Amino acid sequence: MYRILIPIDSQDPDSWQYALAYAQKIGEQQNNPTDIVLLVHTKRQIDGTSLTGHIGRQQAKALSGGKSLQLQSGARLNLKTLNTMGQMLNNAIIIAFFADAKMLDAVDSLSGVVGVVAVPDLPGDADQWVGRWGAIVHGAEHQPAKRLIDDQIVENALSRLFSMVNPTTGIGHPRDKQMADETLRILRAKGHALDPEAIRSRAIQQGWRADQASELGKLVQKIKSLKSKPKLSGTHNWEGRYQSWSE
Repeated sequence: MYRILIPIDSQDPDSWQYALAYAQKIGEQQNNPTDIVLLVHTKRQIDGTSLTGHIGRQQAKALSGGKSLQLQSGARLNLKTLNTMGQMLNNAIIIAFFADAKMLDAVDSLSGVVGVVAVPDLPGDADQWVGRWGAIVHGAEHQPAKRLIDDQIVENALSRLFSMVNPTTGIGHPRDKQMADETLRILRAKGHALDPEAIRSRAIQQGWRADQASELGKLVQKIKSLKSKPKLSGTHNWEGRYQSWSE
């Protein structure tokens, strides 16, 4: 998937022009017709904001009214909000305008997306997303995705957990939650540092929906906050499990 950040003030008309140009360029790489979705938090963000001026008042009004705009490239531009986006799109490219972590988490949870172009609301709002995926940053040398988990044993343990848990349900099933809880308790008991945000982001990388990844992050925070190291006497085969992560 293409992921691109436009680090230009959203008040600047160039932010929209570059975002639209990148989106259309991604569309040219696809074999099938590709729609472009302009994603905002609420419809108010296209009514009387800088974005209205960028797009053009009449065009913005049409989008706000549910109409599609035909672009010169042949693609259609549609407006969606976080409440109307749903969970599945069909071969779509998203322009996430006024993007922040909440919006980009929602985008990461979608299926049927071939490209994302993000224009942050404020500087730094998309830094975590860029690091998670190694997104292309307009005007900067491309950097690979950051390694989220530096501790190899923690990474091995999480990889094992991710391989056994359905990414669409996360730790919603009691058995999966118990497995995650035991994994984290073993790591904490053996002195490994647990970073809730890094592990949450790692789960999103593995295809977990953002809400499910956040539930895992909350569990990590719970285990991390224990006043003393957890006892493992009742944890099934914890020695063997830890040994397998260490190899």
